[in-house]
Amino acid sequence: MQEVSVVTLNRLVEEGQVEHLIDVRSPEEFADVHPDVACIRNVPLDRIEGLDLPKDATIYLSCRSGARSGMAAKKLAALGYQHVINVAGGVMAWQRAGYPTQSGGGYR
Repeated sequence: MQEVSVVTLNRLVEEGQVEHLIDVRSPEEFADVHPDVACIRNVPLDRIEGLDLPKDATIYLSCRSGARSGMAAKKLAALGYQHVINVAGGVMAWQRAGYPTQSGGGYR
């Protein structure tokens, strides 16, 4: 499974190279705190099989620490998605690095 650090992810987001960042936590966890980036969507792990994106899209996956997003990456790969990348350390690493976060929102 491919992984990316939050430092690299932040750089890619700033460069406009990330189109799909999927947070697989529950809507409540997402509403509590998530990266403040335009490309983020909340699709809980138990709904990830319903993701409607092209199979060749590059999809970055995040959760609290990287564990659930790793499971999501395996599920999406099994469904034929070719470019799934786990965000190492998840939201906790994003916060530790001091990158902007936002509260509010939910499954969308």
